[in-house]
Amino acid sequence: MDGAAEFFSIGELARRSGLAVRTIRFYSDEGIVVPAGRSRAGYRLYDVGALVRLELVRTLRELGVDLPAVRRVLDRESSVAEVAAVHADAVEVQLRVLRMRRAVLRLVAERGSSPEEVGLMHRVTRLSARERRRLVDVLVEGAEESVAAMVRVAAPDLPEDPSAEQVAAWVELVELMGDAEFGEVFRRSPGVEGPVDPRVERYWRLVWAVNGWEVVPGWVREGSA
Repeated sequence: MDGAAEFFSIGELARRSGLAVRTIRFYSDEGIVVPAGRSRAGYRLYDVGALVRLELVRTLRELGVDLPAVRRVLDRESSVAEVAAVHADAVEVQLRVLRMRRAVLRLVAERGSSPEEVGLMHRVTRLSARERRRLVDVLVEGAEESVAAMVRVAAPDLPEDPSAEQVAAWVELVELMGDAEFGEVFRRSPGVEGPVDPRVERYWRLVWAVNGWEVVPGWVREGSA
C-alpha cells in the first residue's frame, strides 16, 4: 500500500461523510464503496475516492433516489442528469398525491366527516382519467348531441392543487353523475334554453365549482342551491 496516500478507517470515513458507521459498512458489503486495503489489525481502510463516492451517494439518497439508481450512476450506466429527470417526474406525481390528500384532509377537518364519508372522498378523488371519462360518457349516452358536446367541453376534473371546496363539489358531482335516475333527467334536459330541472342546475353549478370557473349567466340561475 502506498504510504503517501491518505487512507481512512471506517470511523474516520463516517466522521468526514456524515454517514453512520453501520451505513458505510452496508454500502461496503454491497460493493458501493470498496476498501482500498486493510490495516495491520485487519480493519478496512478507504481512500479519498471512497469518500467522494459516499458524498455522491448521500446526496442522491437524500434527494430520494433509490439505491439501484444510485448504483447505476456510480457504475456509469446512467448519468446523474438522467436519474434526476426520472426522479423529478416521480416526485411531481408524489406532490400531486400529497396536494390531493391535503385538500381531502382539510375538508374532513372542516366537516367533521364520518369514517364512511372519509372513505368515499378518498375513493372519489383517486379516480383515474379513464374512470372520469367513463362517468361523462355514461351521463351523456343517448343525450342530444348538443347536450353531449356541451358536457364534454365542460367535463369536470379536479386541478392538481384543489381547494377543500373543489373536493367537496367533486365528491357530490361524482355521486350525482353515478345516479341512474339523475342521468335520465339530465339526458332529457333542454340544455341552455328552457326550464331546467333543479338537479341539472346543481350539476352545472358543481361543474363550475370543480373547474374553478365563474357561473355562466343563463346556464345556472342565481340563487339555486
